[in-house]
Amino acid sequence: MVRTRAIWPRAGVAVACLGIALLSGLLFGCKGQGASSARGTAGKDSGSPIAVSVTNPQPQTVQGEITYNGTLHAEDEVQVVAETSGKVTALLVQVGTRVDKGDVLAQIDDELKKAAFETAEAAYEKSKADWARGVDLYAQKVISDVERQGLKLALASANSSYVNAKKDLENAKVRAPQAGVVTKTSVSVGSMLSPGAPVAYLVDTSNLKITIQVGERDILKIKSGMRVAVDSDLYPDAPFSGVVSGVSPKGDSALSFPVEIKLHTAPSRPLYDGMSAKARINLGSRTILAIPRASIVGSYQLPQVFVVRDGAAKLVDVKTGGEYGTSLEVLGGLDKSDEVVVDGQNNLFDGALVTVSGRS
Repeated sequence: MVRTRAIWPRAGVAVACLGIALLSGLLFGCKGQGASSARGTAGKDSGSPIAVSVTNPQPQTVQGEITYNGTLHAEDEVQVVAETSGKVTALLVQVGTRVDKGDVLAQIDDELKKAAFETAEAAYEKSKADWARGVDLYAQKVISDVERQGLKLALASANSSYVNAKKDLENAKVRAPQAGVVTKTSVSVGSMLSPGAPVAYLVDTSNLKITIQVGERDILKIKSGMRVAVDSDLYPDAPFSGVVSGVSPKGDSALSFPVEIKLHTAPSRPLYDGMSAKARINLGSRTILAIPRASIVGSYQLPQVFVVRDGAAKLVDVKTGGEYGTSLEVLGGLDKSDEVVVDGQNNLFDGALVTVSGRS
């Protein structure tokens, strides 16, 4: 019993000492981590200034030209239809045939139409003669006013029949309503046609248009009537002359706005509907505010630059326009007095202390 009492108190003291040691270690570790964190924060805030080079936005005179790709389309494309009924006796064109306005594309059987026209013409001539005699007889009071009115009505009816028969005979020749190239024929010899039936399709390849999609940065620079150089890979050394014919104020989800350009071609240098082309719009000389392209941080969709203010770097949003060599047009966010960082910005963050080591 005496031995037992001597052992337990010594074990209790050892356990207590071990607990105190562990607790002290934890407290010391937490204190050390807190001190380390405080030292890191203090180092960041009180670090040495970062050396940078700066420049001011500079006025720059540029020769503005914007280029967009597009697809050529015919300004006028028509479907030629029959205006009378009958059987096709001749088809005078095929795909690729170039025609002038008024050229005959197809011939419809006109034998009965000629006979109807001759009959109507004879009836009209007789009615005119009857009316002339009736006027004399009425003046001599030989016929009544009712009879005179009857002769006048007969003349009007005969004239209507004559005009209709003449028109029907003329419509037996299906003619081109405009100059152009045949892109499709819808009939063949022996086909039976009725009024409104398609005969052929015509495209005017001498008058073309190209529609380009212009971004919001450039759309306000373009006005109707501006001259445009249109380039085709088929004629690399000889651009076509075009003119802006329309600027749409309504854009799409991609913030692109349609601009229509018209151009005229010559038979010696033909262009076809569906060909690709490049439109170059000359904006003329103008003065812009420009910064080096190398100063931009982030993306061109959301451009930003660092500017030096009160010895610190400030990250600001800028609105940019076109690119001119190594320069970017500034449309907003900066003025001439701003010191824009052009070298050293890779080490910067918003609010970092800086020292200006060079200017350009």
